[in-house]
Amino acid sequence: MNTLALFIPLFLLLAFSEWFLSRKTKQGLFTKQNTLMNMSIGAIDQIFSLAHFVLFILFLDYMYDNYRIFTLKITWYHWIICYVAIDFVSYWYHRFSHRINILWAGHVTHHSSSYFNFTNGFRTSPFQGLNRILFWGILPILGFSTSVLFTTFIISGIYDFFLHTQNFPKIKWLETIFITPSLHKVHHGKNDVYIDKNYGSTFVIWDKLFGTFQDETEPVVYGIISENYKDNDPVQAIFLHYRYLLNMMKRIASWKNKLKLLFMPPDWIPDDLNKNEELVLKMKVETNKLHKVYGFYQFISSSLGILFILVYKNILNPFVFGLLAAIFLTGMITGTKILTDAINHKFERNELIRNLLFLMCLFFCIGKIDTLYVLPIFCFLLFSLFFLIFFIKIFKKNSLTN
Repeated sequence: MNTLALFIPLFLLLAFSEWFLSRKTKQGLFTKQNTLMNMSIGAIDQIFSLAHFVLFILFLDYMYDNYRIFTLKITWYHWIICYVAIDFVSYWYHRFSHRINILWAGHVTHHSSSYFNFTNGFRTSPFQGLNRILFWGILPILGFSTSVLFTTFIISGIYDFFLHTQNFPKIKWLETIFITPSLHKVHHGKNDVYIDKNYGSTFVIWDKLFGTFQDETEPVVYGIISENYKDNDPVQAIFLHYRYLLNMMKRIASWKNKLKLLFMPPDWIPDDLNKNEELVLKMKVETNKLHKVYGFYQFISSSLGILFILVYKNILNPFVFGLLAAIFLTGMITGTKILTDAINHKFERNELIRNLLFLMCLFFCIGKIDTLYVLPIFCFLLFSLFFLIFFIKIFKKNSLTN
């Protein structure tokens, strides 16, 4: 079993507790749409992070074995120094991710939520993990071994998760040393005074030392500076800025400026080019009650399926894992788009094709995959087809008759 994946139910329980408190006190910290988006994006990231995790470990091992300057003895203070070093590199990676377009494209997903709660800790683009790998390369060169770095990264990541809440009191003395939820709220704000502030992950010293510190002085307005972006499609949220860059590069004549665009800040445009229009996926919403039931079924079933394959990934062969991941990720994305009213007129046709293709894959894999996995997924897909073919069609027929 993948014991790290067992942290996910704990994080979900914390998020549920925060939602319950928010509902009871009428704080309005959650919406259904935002929570579904955060969880779907988090599921996509968790699946794809398994691939770049391998690259990450191989890269650290390679740098340590071939380029390390020092060989450090592992002592109790070695762990502390490693944590501080990771936090320092994290600060600069984070800062560059806000000021360089190609890095911002992988990081903007985390900021595109207009709400701030524990589920924001799940909202990370898979590209963000890939972008980080090169930054961490300096650490094994300095003599930090892969095992120490990996463990310390996990601890740092858990701390970062707990920063995404509004239900933690502002403790002034604590903020002289650590980044707190109050200070991280500032980082997620799009208020003018909060833009590009508080990049730190654990320690506040880097922001104070390099001039990016900002205390919480006014109510935080969350999200990205965009009037047209609608947060209802996980795939769109992940590729939003990549699409923007592609569109901009098509409109820029100079190859020099095309290349320059990738390394300039997100608000940079050539002098001879008008500000590009916002890239928004516009869809005609055509949802009914039965669509919503289908969406809920897909989201819940697929969420449980993803949790299952993450926990048992070490005993699933790569082919089985890939097939199950494809089934459950597409199901979760589908459920999110239905429940956030982001489907179009091709939705039912696309869903029929998706379910049929996966059923065919399972059929041809009989004998290669354990029956324990095949039967429940086969039933899941069959019921999906049954629902699409009969229930939604009957609903449409009744609507036409009336």
